[in-house]
Order: sequence, then C-alpha cells, then structure tokens
Amino acid sequence: MEIACLDLEGVLVPEIWIAFAEKTGIESLRATTRDIPDYDVLMKQRLRILDEHGLKLADIQAVIATLKPLDGAIEFVNWLRERFQVVILSDNLYEFSKPLMRQLGFPTLLCNGLLTDED
Repeated sequence: MEIACLDLEGVLVPEIWIAFAEKTGIESLRATTRDIPDYDVLMKQRLRILDEHGLKLADIQAVIATLKPLDGAIEFVNWLRERFQVVILSDNLYEFSKPLMRQLGFPTLLCNGLLTDED
C-alpha cells in the first residue's frame, strides 16, 4: 500500500486564519506556524485575540463555510485517491476542517481538536 500525505491549508484549501483575519480586519490573526513555529504560543495568541474581540468558534466557522478548495484541489485529491491511500496531516482543527473536507470527499484527516463549551 502506498500513501500520499498532504498538508491542508495553503495546499488544498486557503489559509483559514488569514481568511478570518481578512473578514474581521484583525491583522494579527494572519499569523500562522510560518510566523510563530511554536504551535502552543501561536494558539494562545489566537485565543487571546479572539477573547479581546469577543469572537467565538461560530464566527470562525461562519467564515470557513464560505471557503472553497483551491483551484484544481478536488481533481488532484480524486486523482491521488485512484492511485494511493490519501492522508491529510494538518495543524488545523477538526472543528474547522469538516466543511472543507466534505468538499474534498472526506480523505483521512489527522489534526488537532478543540474541547469547547456551548460558547
């Protein structure tokens, strides 16, 4: 069995945090792991910014619902699927990825998850 492993954001779909930053006008939310490689530091910064602006998970998910895979991504994943087992390895979050994964035909996704309450 051969496996094709891909990243998600910037490879198959737009960068979610960048899209959210553009929608909200909060420039500091554009930071990704390219800017702050320590994921824990990056996520704490993001959570602080969200809290400061009163933004919730639902606000981010509303922006994600408007995103589409990058041009050619669906066809590429379908092409890969005919030849390999396809696995997406991402520093993304399951709670963010589902609408995008649906559009890509739900390849296997290995990423982080959130523990959240109703807010």
